Amino acid sequence: MPLIVVIVVAVAYAAGALLLQRKLTNPKRMREIQRRLKAHTKALNEMVKSGAPKDAIAAKQGEVMPLFSESMKSQMKPMLVILPLFIVLYYALLPLLIGSMGASSSTIDFILPNLTYENFFFVVVFIIGMALSISVMAYDRKKGKDEERAEQAGRA
Repeated sequence: MPLIVVIVVAVAYAAGALLLQRKLTNPKRMREIQRRLKAHTKALNEMVKSGAPKDAIAAKQGEVMPLFSESMKSQMKPMLVILPLFIVLYYALLPLLIGSMGASSSTIDFILPNLTYENFFFVVVFIIGMALSISVMAYDRKKGKDEERAEQAGRA
């Protein structure tokens, strides 16, 4: 029974963390920033290859840095909520839940020797989180390509 609770809590945490991340960031704005960064980086690389003057390259880099900074801020904002939530859940709530169920030991010996419920929670969160992140990344990539096509069709 404690094993099922650990799995349910881990899946709920991973899904909640993903929802918080999506709510605290603007995915459409992030796709726009990534598209602009890609275009600026490509232009910057072409300038370097063609031997453009250093002041022109520096000016182009000056355009890239604010975009990069905005992207980093947007990605870090959800971590200010998600990480403290994980710490509270991992170090306080999970041991209380397992202890209140009267688990005979803190290890899950029938899965792996010396695997604790807390470590199992971490493993499940990691696996589910990676699967969800890959799914969302694929969705965002598809959405970004659809937006690019729509933008190009609007220009034509």
